[in-house]
Amino acid sequence: MKHLYLIVIFVWWGCSAQSPVKSLYDDEYGTIKGAYYKDIYNDLDRCVGTWKYSNGSTSLTISLRKIIRQHYQNEIYDYYEDMLVGEYMYVENGSLKINTLPQLNINFEINGHNIFGGNIIGPHSQYCLNCGPNDRKVLLQFIDPDREIPGYESEMIFQRADDATVEKLKLKFRTISGLITEVGVEPEFTEYTIPFGEYVLTKVN
Repeated sequence: MKHLYLIVIFVWWGCSAQSPVKSLYDDEYGTIKGAYYKDIYNDLDRCVGTWKYSNGSTSLTISLRKIIRQHYQNEIYDYYEDMLVGEYMYVENGSLKINTLPQLNINFEINGHNIFGGNIIGPHSQYCLNCGPNDRKVLLQFIDPDREIPGYESEMIFQRADDATVEKLKLKFRTISGLITEVGVEPEFTEYTIPFGEYVLTKVN
């Protein structure tokens, strides 16, 4: 019986010591120390999988997976969050330009993947001005391991755009800041391996 009491006390202590659960979408992000910002409405799940855009011999394949309760901590913030991480492959006119897909299941640090984040945006955001009341988008950060462009803050904005029974994902890929250059010095790159633009990807897995 004594052991049973100890087990009950331990379980109660473990439950009471858990982080407060907040909504990744509804609540102000990262403001409560130790809080867990959970994907309560499963918005991130709608982007999970492998998606492909094709136009002739040019294609873009993106694979996204969900990480539950990822810890994030720096000098200011200390919290847990659900998030997406991803990798990609781009083929242009039949020529492979980049392929980071083999890295998808490696457990990197929070920003170790080339696509990462968990920002869910709704109709009251500047990113979703023409959205309906129930529309949501997911904003993720992007890295090109082959090209570093000073000044660019690149982002990928995903939104489900199903067509009848076909699962589709609309992607807007852009930078929200401009190129930083030195006077008299030509930048090595002015665009990433994947061109900026809008893509409609179909789920393949």
